[in-house]
Amino acid sequence: MVRLVALGLLLILSNYTSAQESSEQKGEIFLKGYTAFDNQEWIKAISLFDTWIENYPRDTDAYWLRGQALERIENYEEALTDLSILLTIDPTNAEAYFARGRIRYQLKQYQSAIEDFEGFLYTPAGATTRIIYRQGAGDKGVSQVTTAQSGNPAEAYYHLGLCSFEMGEYDQAIEYFDSAIEFDDTNPDYYAEKGRSFARFGDNMFAISQFEEALALDPNHLPAKQGLAQVKTGGDESLISLLDEVIADGAAGSQTYKQRGFYRMYHGDSTGAIEDFGMAIQLDSVDTESYFYRGKIFAAKKMWRQAESDYSIALSFEKENADYYLARGQARYSSGKLKEALADFTLTVARDPKNSIGYYHRGITLQRLKRMNEACTELQKAGEMGMIQAEEVWKKVCGN
Repeated sequence: MVRLVALGLLLILSNYTSAQESSEQKGEIFLKGYTAFDNQEWIKAISLFDTWIENYPRDTDAYWLRGQALERIENYEEALTDLSILLTIDPTNAEAYFARGRIRYQLKQYQSAIEDFEGFLYTPAGATTRIIYRQGAGDKGVSQVTTAQSGNPAEAYYHLGLCSFEMGEYDQAIEYFDSAIEFDDTNPDYYAEKGRSFARFGDNMFAISQFEEALALDPNHLPAKQGLAQVKTGGDESLISLLDEVIADGAAGSQTYKQRGFYRMYHGDSTGAIEDFGMAIQLDSVDTESYFYRGKIFAAKKMWRQAESDYSIALSFEKENADYYLARGQARYSSGKLKEALADFTLTVARDPKNSIGYYHRGITLQRLKRMNEACTELQKAGEMGMIQAEEVWKKVCGN
């Protein structure tokens, strides 16, 4: 299945004005071929460029246009041949490296595609005026334009990330997506693919944050919606089958156990999930997510002491993590350690002042400690931040 349909199809064309001027200088057959290409009559354009290339076998413009037409009819092998001939004639053509890399990606030749995208990045841009049009999935209009001369290599890094992902090099993919975001932080595709890499790597909290970044830029971004849904439910059956196979082969690392533990946690197998997170901790004792998720399972089973212990270990490595303070505070509150819980909820909102749940829990804890004025202030603040539950408690406790 062609992933670029879901991730955003790229169409590389020649700048209309300069190409038209060039074609007028080259002759009638080339002009007809270019006109057919411009009208998206791909088969006709290919036939005309066939004739032209027979007489002018070193015309790089003809190979460029025929290669793009071949790509549009999904004849990737011949498109690859045309771009390879073009680069043999003109090895300094940066855009041709990008175009060939994309075709090699379609053909699942990921390592060769990586070499081409690197060639695009490291080949100095020439005098060409060719433009790279970026067309969103399901969108017939042009959504973004960049050029090899623009100094914005975001798309090349993005495609390097896609290749690394397909090769299973998820940490490398994340680095490439980071580079793409560094050059363009407005494209939701980059965040969505970074989230997918984190999910496959087993870092679910980071995956969720990246999917949410993508949706903040585009609330209708389908890959981000799908990725977020899968992470929040532990993944799909194909993923668990793959994880089972890796573990059975004895090749599993901490991330594999953690990912399976996450899946089991959201599919009712708390015993198996605890075992998997325990194995993940044995293999990587500083990965805080494993402690956090195991703590959540202990809390769901009302094993408050074990939950508090896991949250405390996670916090020993990440002292600024508001979510961990909130979780430990909830475990302490449920076990009756109200003063300790209040301290954790205070640290939660200190590190995340927009955390309405933290204010709510401060409020109900202060209520149980009979500090009603403070409790009402916290509940009111949580309610003002949009938490309906806090508003209801405030009306019941503080309304009169």
